[in-house]
Amino acid sequence: MRDSNGSDSSLFPLIFIRENRGLTPVLAWTFTSLTFPAKEPGMNTFTSLRLRYLEFPGRAQAIRDTLQIGHIDFVDEHLSYDQFRDCRATGEFPFGGIPVLVIETSAGKQCVAQSNAILRFAGRLAGLYPVDDLLQALKVDEALGVGEDINGLLGPSLHEPDTERKMAMRKVLAEETLPFWMDCLERLLVANGGTGFIVGNHLTIADLKLYWIIDWLTMGILDGIPKNLTDGFKNVVDWRRNITAVREARLTETAGG
Repeated sequence: MRDSNGSDSSLFPLIFIRENRGLTPVLAWTFTSLTFPAKEPGMNTFTSLRLRYLEFPGRAQAIRDTLQIGHIDFVDEHLSYDQFRDCRATGEFPFGGIPVLVIETSAGKQCVAQSNAILRFAGRLAGLYPVDDLLQALKVDEALGVGEDINGLLGPSLHEPDTERKMAMRKVLAEETLPFWMDCLERLLVANGGTGFIVGNHLTIADLKLYWIIDWLTMGILDGIPKNLTDGFKNVVDWRRNITAVREARLTETAGG
């Protein structure tokens, strides 16, 4: 989706969102199940979860995937840009941005922000975060940090109003900066033994986080960023193929009950 002037500045869900957008009214999808997977003691003390975000993947999709894969009941609320602006103006979001997770407990309601914090919480509930292995948890956190570093690289060009300057910034990103980070991912995968996962031998929230970032970068919706960005990085290409298959299988399993 683009602005009327062709800008792609809000295609990725950074906190700073242009206000000249209009999307459909709020949508809410409820995912339910009867059982919870193994998780940390005391984690299941809430009575309901509501994830609030816009209606595209962005910073929320890894969280959505994690909760669905883990058979965790939650309401997936999709806000329009107008609704986001209104809610932000009334102070509904702790730090002014989304996603937020609204948690109902016996003691009351809490609204929690920061996508990585929410993703870790979801990962613990779903069994996609290594709670019993500190070193593996550290490696997952490391990968989440890599994801945030990559996200941050795009911010300046996303909000650059001058087309010539924007494209100059994108040229550096496409030819130098992003290939450097693709090589970093390549080395992470090699260091993990070529298992097809970022950490260990199983799907974790690190895979889902980075999967959606790479998907966004290679969709062809960011002017000046080539769709073949990952070409030449064999382990990254193989990892994406594996995560696509594993993710679809796990979601299909969840949908089938």
